[in-house]
Amino acid sequence: MARPTDEAPITKSAPEARQGTTGHNVRYVLGFALGGAVIALAIVYFMFFSA
Repeated sequence: MARPTDEAPITKSAPEARQGTTGHNVRYVLGFALGGAVIALAIVYFMFFSA
């Protein structure tokens, strides 16, 4: 079904259309979580697979 031509398209600005969070120190949480995962996997590797 075609849209009527008399309706204006819905437009949003970039902050309104963005779905993710940009503030609240998200990059620091991601960095610390990634670093913690790498350290945890390194510990597991050295405990089980080092000769």
